[in-house]
Amino acid sequence: MLSTKNFRRDLKLFSRIFAIIFIIVFFIFNGTAFGSIVSYKIRHLAELVKKEITKSPHPFGITTSSLSENQQDKEIITLPVLPLEAQTSNILELPEFDIKAPIWKIDTLDLKLIYEKLKQGVVLYPGSALPGQGYSIIIGHSSQYPWQPGKYKSVFSLLSELQIGDRIYVYWEQKPLVFEVQEKEIFLPWPKGNETTETIFPPENKPILILQSCWPVGVAYKRVAVKTVLINNK
Repeated sequence: MLSTKNFRRDLKLFSRIFAIIFIIVFFIFNGTAFGSIVSYKIRHLAELVKKEITKSPHPFGITTSSLSENQQDKEIITLPVLPLEAQTSNILELPEFDIKAPIWKIDTLDLKLIYEKLKQGVVLYPGSALPGQGYSIIIGHSSQYPWQPGKYKSVFSLLSELQIGDRIYVYWEQKPLVFEVQEKEIFLPWPKGNETTETIFPPENKPILILQSCWPVGVAYKRVAVKTVLINNK
């Protein structure tokens, strides 16, 4: 009886130690990605508090939602200033997170080549249209082991934090394109699941850009996909 109690006690102790070690190792391996998430959460909360403190009621009680659809459509889209990096490379910018990354175009579904280019930025998925010209998919890492080379191991770690209405900038051949977030989905990809990017966000008769990465951070089990639509050609 005593030995059974000792065994259960030792087993519980071992399980707790193992869980603690696993959590510590997991956060060490994905420290950069989780650091980006925590930093964004703190900054976003501070901005919300500041906005709440400084906002004043509209003198005439007019809000964006009270405007007619025609009035909202008349919004003038301000094109972003071409960044220095876009003079020599195609660039994806997520202004919400202060992130810029080179976009690499690959013409063949060579996984080795794709992973190599993901170390150097994000990748326009082979076979998809050029940004602004149809149905485009851009993929990037959400996290990678710390010993892996490259500075873009967690470039898409905040992808799931994008909200409807957020703006995405693409500088393609030095031309600025403005996209707006319309939807986002988390799904189990084929062959483990039945979904693909094209089934959750079917192509439409307008330029669409899908940003996609693994989800959750540190795990490659599911995918997060963010659908954005081109708005600077209205």
